[in-house]
Amino acid sequence: MKLRTKITGSKVHEVGYGVFLLRKALELGVERFNAYNMKEDGSQVLVALFDGDKDQIAAFQEFVRENKPEDAEVSDRVFENYEGYVIGIVDYMHLIQVEQLSKGVPAILSIDRKQDKMLEKQDNMLEKQDKMLEKQDNMLEKQDKMLEKQDNMLEKLEETKTEIVGEIRELRWDLKSYLDERLARIESDVAHIKAKIGL
Repeated sequence: MKLRTKITGSKVHEVGYGVFLLRKALELGVERFNAYNMKEDGSQVLVALFDGDKDQIAAFQEFVRENKPEDAEVSDRVFENYEGYVIGIVDYMHLIQVEQLSKGVPAILSIDRKQDKMLEKQDNMLEKQDKMLEKQDNMLEKQDKMLEKQDNMLEKLEETKTEIVGEIRELRWDLKSYLDERLARIESDVAHIKAKIGL
């Protein structure tokens, strides 16, 4: 016997409904099962095809009526006889794997593209960092030159200071000698005047 089940609701896609029903079909031991998503009158619909004996179909119908995936929102369940072909349950499992791969490949490619963009940004940042380091090196080089000039200026100032101190000592010595000589002359003149006036 073959059964076609239509499960309608606002959220029956992307909630793992097909795998949810596949698990029950495997538990019941059926050899043919299929499930796919479609849209009907603006609602999401999951269609499940089931091929089994009378007891398996009854158990499957009862399970569908009483159970749903946690995130699913179901408004209606319809069961009807089905006359068409139902693929083998193993083929359906392979089909699910292929669908998951087909969803995964674009995601991997998207991640790869994002990674390429991130690496490009990282390269740009490293390039900017290299330029900043180059500028920093140039600034440090200029700073070293300025410090070298400052050291040279301090050295010259020290030399000039030494020269000025030497010249001041020389001038002081000359001034002292001159003043000593002048004082001696004044004292001599004073002594001479005193002798003349009898002091």
